[in-house]
Amino acid sequence: MNTHTATRSRTPRLHSLVLAASAVFLMAGCSAPRPLAEYLTRQPTLPGDIRVPAGHQAVLEARGSGQLQYECQATSRSPWQYAWLPMDRSIELRDSSNNSITLARSARSWVHRDGSELAVREFVEVDNGAPNLPLQRARVEPANLPGTLNNISYIQRIRTLGGLPSTRNCSSAELGMRVSVPYEADYVFWRQLSS
Repeated sequence: MNTHTATRSRTPRLHSLVLAASAVFLMAGCSAPRPLAEYLTRQPTLPGDIRVPAGHQAVLEARGSGQLQYECQATSRSPWQYAWLPMDRSIELRDSSNNSITLARSARSWVHRDGSELAVREFVEVDNGAPNLPLQRARVEPANLPGTLNNISYIQRIRTLGGLPSTRNCSSAELGMRVSVPYEADYVFWRQLSS
């Protein structure tokens, strides 16, 4: 009887281990990074203003997610108009190897965990529908520092979910009120092909 009981208790445990291993394998498959070559074929489906010109290749994908903080403030153009303005424009991305890439928006500079960095020269945005952050293409000034961001020429923000405060009105009654808005966005870093 003891032998029979021991066999029965091992079988469910073995079954649980097999299920757990299968779940881990499936989750790893779902979280695997997309092949970067895919972004070249996706360019024609994006709005023209944010497409990366021919002669570049995608070399890095990263994701930003979290909360963006806004405050209701009077706009500088007219004291009687109000808008939700970002309190802190810096964001942090994580690439497929879980390395951090930080944007210090005030200086418009991106800094990778390995110390490489670059500066945004100009950018264009395309509306992605409220309450989503706009799609974006940034032209950057290549830095000569060695590292992951060396010789990057464009950064695209091609998928945005949330990020804009659309649920509350910003008026004199809300002046100084702060809101936290969840967001998620994918960023693709591009480098010019060597000739």
